[in-house]
Amino acid sequence: MMIDESIASFLRVSALYRGRVSADLETFNPTHIVSLINPTLDRAKIPSFGATPALQRQFHDLDTPGAALLSSEAFGEIVEFVAGWATARQRGEDARLLVHCHMGASRSTATALIALAVLRGQGNEGRAFDDLMRITNKPWPNYNLVALADDLLDRKGMLLGELRRYRERHPRRLDAYIRLNLRRGQDLPDWPST
Repeated sequence: MMIDESIASFLRVSALYRGRVSADLETFNPTHIVSLINPTLDRAKIPSFGATPALQRQFHDLDTPGAALLSSEAFGEIVEFVAGWATARQRGEDARLLVHCHMGASRSTATALIALAVLRGQGNEGRAFDDLMRITNKPWPNYNLVALADDLLDRKGMLLGELRRYRERHPRRLDAYIRLNLRRGQDLPDWPST
């Protein structure tokens, strides 16, 4: 996969897995951080970010359509936070967003997609999804987060439609992630097997 350096210069998707988030903090030097972690994560493993503006939320990675992930208030805070980052970018500031979750595949990629959708604006959902594909390797954006964003941002199904088309083109990707996590000896995310 070829990473688009222009997008990767201001948005990075990361993971707790193998300390990627620690390495990305040093090399990327984010100005904004969204940290999405499992509520059962050992307190000693919960990252902290010093003075960098960060929003950390704890919720399971439930990808079954309609599953309750987090409150609308907590989700609204995530959207508001990434909108603040997008506004800073639009003003020409050197705003760099780092988004991470446990494995860097579902919650974080959905949040990065939401940030790109806010940055690109209404009617550019396809471009936002294309941008996500340029900076991630085989993402599986969380369906429920994207659905919540589509509704909150009044995208009239356009953002969710991009995700559905992607999943239709890659029907085996989720099973591949589950097999990879099992080989790594990792706890399985709360994704249902397809």
